[in-house]
Amino acid sequence: MKIALHELKEKTSIELTYDYSKEIEHIADILSIEPASIRCEFKFVQGELIMNISVQVNMDLACSKTLKPVPFSMDFEAEIIFGNSLEADFPLDDPLELTDIIFGYILSEKPYTIYHPDANDILFEKEKSPHPAFADLDKIVKK
Repeated sequence: MKIALHELKEKTSIELTYDYSKEIEHIADILSIEPASIRCEFKFVQGELIMNISVQVNMDLACSKTLKPVPFSMDFEAEIIFGNSLEADFPLDDPLELTDIIFGYILSEKPYTIYHPDANDILFEKEKSPHPAFADLDKIVKK
């Protein structure tokens, strides 16, 4: 998704839809993703482009215990500064390539762990009983 700078000088906002299906092919915990709705509001200030993005996307994430699909709806906002100063997040290039930038935000905003409702009752290891010589000590510690 490339946007030419001359297009931005005529507007103050744009709305885009982008399908990140190709980008998730090598990401194990994102099973599927719907096209993302992206709204960008921007302004030029002292030679820099300040862009406020609002992203809405629905996806299926893999349960951290069972790997079953868990529907997840993501909605976030971020401010991105394009320019050459120390405060800039990215260089101000023409055209702006927003695909990887917004996908990076999606990856950083998604939860690291998510659980399917069926995962609550699953234990991977049985609780071990203590050695008989330490059984009384174990009762004291668990109180």
